[in-house]
Amino acid sequence: MAAAIAYDVDLEEHPWVAHNGVTHPDQTNDILDRRKSVFEHSRETTIIPYDMLSTRTEQCECSASKGMVAHRLHNDSVAVFCCCNFPGSNQCSKVYDLHDGDLGVRVHQSRPVKRVVRAASGSPESGKEYSPLPPPSGDGPIQRVFHSLHLAEKNGQKQSHSPLRSSLFPGVPPTIYFYTDAYQVLAMPPVIRKQLRWKLSTITPLLIRQTVSRSGFRLTKQGLYWNGMWDKHIKCATFASIKNYQKVNHFPGSFNLGRKDRLWQNICRMRRLHGGDAFQFLPDTFLLPHDLRSLKVAWLEEGNNHCWIVKPPASARGSGVHVVHQWAQISKKQPLIVQRYIRNPYLINGTKFDLRLYALVTSFHPLKIYVFQDGLVRFASVQYSYDSEDLSDRFMHLTNYSINKKSATYANNTDSNECQGHKWSIKALRGYLENLGVDFNKLWDQMVQIIIKTFICCETPINRVIEKHTSSRYTCYELFGFDILLDEELIPWLLEVNISPSLRSSTPVDWDVKGQVVKDLLNVVGYQIPQKPQDTSVLEMFGLRSREADCPHLSQVLHAVELSEEAAQKHHRYESNPEDGDILESLTSDDIRILIQSEDELSRRGSFERVFPTSDTRSLLELTVRPRYYNLLLAAWEERYASERHKGVALLQSLCRRNLHLLPPPGMLSQDSSTSQSEKCQKRTPTFNINIKNRIRHT
Repeated sequence: MAAAIAYDVDLEEHPWVAHNGVTHPDQTNDILDRRKSVFEHSRETTIIPYDMLSTRTEQCECSASKGMVAHRLHNDSVAVFCCCNFPGSNQCSKVYDLHDGDLGVRVHQSRPVKRVVRAASGSPESGKEYSPLPPPSGDGPIQRVFHSLHLAEKNGQKQSHSPLRSSLFPGVPPTIYFYTDAYQVLAMPPVIRKQLRWKLSTITPLLIRQTVSRSGFRLTKQGLYWNGMWDKHIKCATFASIKNYQKVNHFPGSFNLGRKDRLWQNICRMRRLHGGDAFQFLPDTFLLPHDLRSLKVAWLEEGNNHCWIVKPPASARGSGVHVVHQWAQISKKQPLIVQRYIRNPYLINGTKFDLRLYALVTSFHPLKIYVFQDGLVRFASVQYSYDSEDLSDRFMHLTNYSINKKSATYANNTDSNECQGHKWSIKALRGYLENLGVDFNKLWDQMVQIIIKTFICCETPINRVIEKHTSSRYTCYELFGFDILLDEELIPWLLEVNISPSLRSSTPVDWDVKGQVVKDLLNVVGYQIPQKPQDTSVLEMFGLRSREADCPHLSQVLHAVELSEEAAQKHHRYESNPEDGDILESLTSDDIRILIQSEDELSRRGSFERVFPTSDTRSLLELTVRPRYYNLLLAAWEERYASERHKGVALLQSLCRRNLHLLPPPGMLSQDSSTSQSEKCQKRTPTFNINIKNRIRHT
C-alpha cells in the first residue's frame, strides 16, 4: 500500500500507512491493554483527524520499542496515533510508520509537536492547551489518510466497536450502544458489566437477548436489580415499583392505542372535536353491545350487499377475527368490534396484503415519534375473492403471518431485497410499486400522517396515566406496530395498532428488518450505566473524554419531572397563551434538559426517522386537545434550528458547560438514591449466561 502523508500542527510531514495491527513478541498483554488520555501522551504525536476510528491499540513490530505502544485514541473527531513512553520504559522519542500487511515498521525521528484535540461540535474543554488543525478539504493528504484507513479496515480483520457512545453535550453521561450480529463489539469492563442486567420475561425475543448480551448485559430471570426488561403490557399500578434506573418497553396507559375499542373511542372524540376529514383513516367501527342499534341502522342502509369484519377488542395475531355477511353471524351480547370491511384492497399477484410499520415513542410529553424506514409486507396465502362463499377463508382475507404460515400454499422469502414469497420488506415493496409508476414517497408520507394523528388522538388519556404512575422520564419507551391496508386507489387505512409487536424472527426477512429495529430502538432510548464505577479510567479505552469518564453514570437530575417555580410559571404562561412571546428567549434548566435529550436521541436514531416534532409539524399541534408546554418548546426549536442544527447544538453545549442543565429542581431527591440498593441486590441476585445463538463471549 502506498504511503499517505499526514500533517502535524507545524505541517511537518510524516509518511504513514494504515495498519491493522501486528503483534510485538516482547510486549505483554498488560502493556498492550494500557490506554492513556490524549493529554497524558508524549509530545511525539502524529495527529489524524477522523471520526470515531477503532479504539483498539496499534502494536509496533520493533525491537527498539520495549514497551512503546502506538495508540489510536478517540477524542470526538480526532484520532491520535503515537508511540509514547510508559513509566519504566526506555526513553525513546520516535514516531513509527505502521504498514498494512507488513510486519516491518520503519522508524522516523520526529521533533516535538503540539497535541491537537478538536471536538466534533462545540469548543474544546477549558483548562487545556489546544492548537488549531487545518480543516480537511479537497483531495489533500488528510483525505488520502482517510482513504487508506477505509481500505485497511475493509480488507483487514473485523473492526471492534465500542459499547459506549458519548453524548453531544458536556456533563451528560454516555449511553450503552447496541449492534447487530454483523459487528464485533469490545467487551464491557467487569466493573461496568456487573451493573448491567436484563430481566427476561416469558416473551423476551431472541433478538433482544442477543443484542443486549452483545453490549455487556447479563441475563437474569429473577431478582430486584435489573436495568432493562422487554415484556408484555404492564398494569398501571406496577409502574410504581419501577426504579428510576430501570427501563421498560411500555408506557402506562398505552392500552388506549392497543385496545381496538379504546382506539376507536379516542378517534371518535377527535372527529367530534375537529370534524372534517382529518381523522377519517379508520374504517367505521361499532362497539358491541353498546352500539348494536347503530350497527343495525348501518346494516340496513347497505341493502343486501353486506360485508363486515368482527374482532375481539383486545386480541392479537388474528385470534377470533372473521368476516361476516349475515346478521345472524354476529354475536349480540359479548364485547366485540364490528368494522366495515374494505372490499376493494390493492392486490399484488391477485392476493391481499397489509403493511406493518414500526413506530417508536420515547416520550408522550413532549410527544416524540420515530418511524422505522423499513417494515414488513404480509400477504394472504390464497388469491383474493369477494364471493360470499369465500368470506370464511381466513387464508384469503387475513394477512397475519401466524395464520398464513399454516397454509399449504404459503411460501417463505429468503431474501429481504426480493419480491418473492408471502412476506416482503417495505423496501422491496417500494421498488415494486415505483416500477409501476407509483409515487411511493407520497404514499409513505400519507401513512406517516396516519401514525402521527393516531398518537395525537391518544396522547391526552395516556399522559394522564403517565403523570399518575411514573416519576422519571428515563423509565419508559414503547415500540408500536401499525397495520395499514391499501385500497385499490392506494389510499391507506389503519387497521389496528399493536402495543407488543412480534419481534420473533423466523425468516431471513424478519431477521434483516427486526434485527435493525431492535438495535436502533435500543440506541435511541439511551440506556445508561446506573452507578459510577470505582475506577473510571477503564472508560477512556472506549473513546470517552476524561471529563465524560468522571461522570459516566445515570443522573436523575437530567430526567427529573419536578419543576422549579420559574419553570412552572413559564409552563403556565405558554400553555395559557402559546403565542405569548418567544418561548426560546430565556431557557430554564428544565428546558435545557428537554432539548439536550431531544438532540441526543436524534443523533442516535439510526434507521428511524423522527416524524414528530419536525419543522413541518407545527400545524398538527392545533389538533391536540390542549397545548402542552414541551410540545410548544420543541416545535419552536425545530422551526428555528432544523435547517441549522449545528447552531442549536452549539448553543446547548455552551449552556451545558456552565452546568445549567445539572441544576436540580427544589425538593428533588438525591440523584444517587435511585441506585442506593443496587449493590445489595447484586449480591443476592443470581445471573447466568443464556445459551443463545451467536452469543458473544464476555470476560
